[in-house]
Amino acid sequence: MRYLTLAVLILIHLAGCSTRTVSNSPRTAIEQMLLSTAVDTALEKFELPQAKGNKVYIDLTNLAGPDSEYMKVAIRGRFAEIGAILTNTLDDAELIAEVASGCLGTEYKSFIIGIPSIPVPGSTIPTPEASIFRKVEQTGIMKFLIFVHAQGQFVALDQYYARSDRHESFFLWHRSQQKDNIRESWEKADAKTKQKNSE
Repeated sequence: MRYLTLAVLILIHLAGCSTRTVSNSPRTAIEQMLLSTAVDTALEKFELPQAKGNKVYIDLTNLAGPDSEYMKVAIRGRFAEIGAILTNTLDDAELIAEVASGCLGTEYKSFIIGIPSIPVPGSTIPTPEASIFRKVEQTGIMKFLIFVHAQGQFVALDQYYARSDRHESFFLWHRSQQKDNIRESWEKADAKTKQKNSE
């Protein structure tokens, strides 16, 4: 009787369950990090000696894209970093910088040895992938155009390109990472923050 009671208690314990609501954002964190990393890398190349100590109005009306708010703040921050005095009015500006995005997007490539996932007619669920080897390459690509003038008089016009990559491969259950600019960028940012805090 004692063993029967114990068995019943174990069954009751095993029968208990809990649920948790799980949701995903429309865009993956990897995609957003690839794009913002490409933006940061492109802006690191931007230099404008004429901006140092001068009032600069930054025209961002032609800047559009999936992460335009991040780009706007990053661009203004970069101008300030190189010594420009930011102004919000055209009348006060000594220089006007017009910024446009020529490209901000991702590329995705994959290669597998094995059986790929196949759509099933009449079903929303495809067959599972059965691969021996799989390689995935994700790339974020950025192109900026920055045109600077002084009340119509030409000062500078340059294009700034950058990319960020994340490559990984899987052999059966073993995963290897060939390239990860996302990790490199946040490690660099962490090191920069720690250095500033220690000063």
